[in-house]
Amino acid sequence: MNTTRAVSLRRVGLFIALLAGAFLLAVALPRGSAATQSQSAARRCAKGFVKVKGKCVCPKTKVRKGTRCVARTVPGGIPGGTSGATPGGAAGTPAGAADGPPFSPPSANLSGQAAADKLLPYLTNATFTDCTAMFPNCAGTQEHRYGFFASGVMYYCRLTGVSGADIINAPAPFQIIGAEQNTTGEWGVTVQLQSYGNTTYYTWDVRPSGAVTGSYWGPGSSPYTDAPTEQLSGLTWVRGARDCTW
Repeated sequence: MNTTRAVSLRRVGLFIALLAGAFLLAVALPRGSAATQSQSAARRCAKGFVKVKGKCVCPKTKVRKGTRCVARTVPGGIPGGTSGATPGGAAGTPAGAADGPPFSPPSANLSGQAAADKLLPYLTNATFTDCTAMFPNCAGTQEHRYGFFASGVMYYCRLTGVSGADIINAPAPFQIIGAEQNTTGEWGVTVQLQSYGNTTYYTWDVRPSGAVTGSYWGPGSSPYTDAPTEQLSGLTWVRGARDCTW
């Protein structure tokens, strides 16, 4: 009886060992389940992005535009000031095709230095605003205003007429670090600003109609590596640079 029992126990022990070995082998082998494939896909960056320190970012030669990375770098940047800025009349005055919408569409898509040279006159001596009639003549209760002066500074203002609610920023020097324009006339620029000792960025997209949307990167963030701090919409391009007076 003792011999038979010992043999049985050895067989049970061998069976358990085989089961344990099979389990360890199954764990070690790569799996092709949908869940595993999904996790693998989650670790990959979208097309055009690269992974840096576990984050999906744009390559150094590109900037982020929404969910895409676009080649818009202007080597060294272009200062915002220019003596060749197209002169304009009063802010909001309708402009001709050469001076405003649809912004003289090029025969081929432009980017980089060529685009920046062409677009600088459209950006300087112009304002992006959500109240073309100028505050306080607005349908709403406030105006957001981004005024680009030929001297190379930008004013950002939020005007409400309510004490303590206005935002009146000092003029901030800016330079174009990226630019593009396509054959419809639509154009975009990325500008770098020095404001109150901080470096900030805006990317502006201007439609042939003059409608403007933008993205803002606050202090400590960058269009080269980070998602925008804020998305901007509902703005219109008008000729004439405005500061924060009303």
